[in-house]
Amino acid sequence: MKGYVLAAVISVVLLFVTIRAIRKKQLTEMLAILWLGVSLAAVFLSALLPSSAFLSLSHLFGVAYPPTMVLVFGLFFLTLFTFYLSVAMSRLSTRQKQLVQDLALVQAMLDAQSAP
Repeated sequence: MKGYVLAAVISVVLLFVTIRAIRKKQLTEMLAILWLGVSLAAVFLSALLPSSAFLSLSHLFGVAYPPTMVLVFGLFFLTLFTFYLSVAMSRLSTRQKQLVQDLALVQAMLDAQSAP
């Protein structure tokens, strides 16, 4: 029973931290939606843990030990989030390279105009 209470407390704290970060505009819109969805899913799953609904949900997915399903969902989320961050980092790296090249061209044009 202590594990169920701990899971509920952790998921509610995650929800409040997410809402606080959204209010302070510390997250972009896309990440805010993502983390809000994860927080709500964590609250929902922690509410289902003590009930038989979670047991039937885990059997639906073919998981024999229901708490393992929470770990599987967590790993799935972490994998998707890591992929999202990799794509975003790649996009930003490409954009940074383009901006540096543009800046070098502008600097070269300014140097050419100021040269006697």
